[in-house]
Amino acid sequence: MNRVLVISPHPDDEAIGCGGTLRKHVVEGDQVQVIFLTSGEKGGHGCPPEETRRIRERESEAAAQVLQIDGIEFWREPDGAVQARSSVVRRLVDKLETWRPSVLYVPHPLEKHPDHRAAVRMVRQAVSNSAGKGSRPEVWMYEVWTPMPTMDHIVDITPYIEKKLEAIRVYRSQCDVLRFDDAIQGLNRYRGEMHSWPGGDYAEIFTEMRV
Repeated sequence: MNRVLVISPHPDDEAIGCGGTLRKHVVEGDQVQVIFLTSGEKGGHGCPPEETRRIRERESEAAAQVLQIDGIEFWREPDGAVQARSSVVRRLVDKLETWRPSVLYVPHPLEKHPDHRAAVRMVRQAVSNSAGKGSRPEVWMYEVWTPMPTMDHIVDITPYIEKKLEAIRVYRSQCDVLRFDDAIQGLNRYRGEMHSWPGGDYAEIFTEMRV
C-alpha cells in the first residue's frame, strides 16, 4: 500500500488534474489524502468570500466521498495570493515527515494560475528540506489550466473517467459557470487517443519533479 498526498491549490484542482489517477490509487488499495491550500473563496462568481469558502469546502468533502479519498485538509491560505512562505513550507515539511507519503501530486510550473505556480515552489522547497533523502516522495506534476508540452508518465484512466467526472460535477459552484467537466473530458480524451497507446480512451499525463 502506498501513501499518496495531493497538493490542490483550490477545491476542484485535485479532481480536474488527477481525479482519475487518484481513483485508480484508491481502487488499488492506496491511501490518498488531499491538502487544499486555499478554499477558493475568491471564486464565488458574485457570492461573498466567506460564503464561497463554506460552499467550496463542502463541495470538496463531497468530491472526496465520490473518489473515496481517505482524508482532506483545508489550510486556508489566501486565494489568489498563495506564496511559498517559510511557515507554510515548514507545515508541509512536517506533513511529509509525519505521514511519509511515497507519492505526491502538485500542479506543474507552467500553469496559468499563480497559486498553482506557488504550490510548485512550496513543494520543491519542502521536499528539499525534508529529512532523509531516501524517504522523499516521488513528485508528479499535473495539468489543470494549462496543458503540459512534455510528459514523463501517462496513466490510463478509462475505467475511472466516470467517477472523475462525477467528482468534478460535485463542484457545482464552478461547473454551473465554467464547464470544467466537459473541458477536462476533452483533454483526457485527447491524451488517451494521442498518447495512451496501447491503452484506453482516456488518460492523464504527468511530469516528474526532480529535486
